[in-house]
Amino acid sequence: MSQHGKNFYQLLGVEPTSSTSDIKRAYRQLVKEQHPDPGHSNKSDEERQTATEDMLRLNLAYETLMDKKRRAEYDLRIGVRIIISQPFQFQPNNEDEQRQIFLAKVFHPSRSAITRAIGSYKRELTSLSRDPFDDELVAEFEEYLNQVEAALRKGSDAFARNPAPVTLRPAVHMMRHCIAQAADALEETRRFCQNYDYDHLSMAESLFRIASELAKESLGLTKTY
Repeated sequence: MSQHGKNFYQLLGVEPTSSTSDIKRAYRQLVKEQHPDPGHSNKSDEERQTATEDMLRLNLAYETLMDKKRRAEYDLRIGVRIIISQPFQFQPNNEDEQRQIFLAKVFHPSRSAITRAIGSYKRELTSLSRDPFDDELVAEFEEYLNQVEAALRKGSDAFARNPAPVTLRPAVHMMRHCIAQAADALEETRRFCQNYDYDHLSMAESLFRIASELAKESLGLTKTY
């Protein structure tokens, strides 16, 4: 299939369910492979023109799919339907069974994903610190931030769509505080990527530390009722 016959997802080699991190990764790889500048002297005018047009299509696809509103409008236009998982339906016989199901299906998976994401912050920041002005290192760091955001959104959505049993509500409430602190830390870190003001990193580190402590406390609350 030629580029002209492909939709934006096919053009980038991703699925309609792909995350922004997946899309960014695919785009970066395609840019390396298809950018018209390398080796342009060995190409004819027509080949260079075609390569430039293909690159423009890739850029348009990337810009559209990375923008939440534009992506939703594009999906509607091409008829993409993404199946959204339904909330888990509890049919337990008692409170203990409710707890076990919620912990296994909702709480532990969400908490683990969030703590893994925010727990990698120092390592990712150390990698960036080798040269905060290096475009590739910054791009890798921003990809990590996208992964953190995805984990926070998924966790928040899971807790919103699956009401917790009464005895687990304090633990979920604590995890909501954790998510809020991590989201603020994420915003501070993104600001650093825009203006390189190290005060943002200092604030982000404090907020991520608080988020980690809240996640630990939330786990403790699941064991006492």
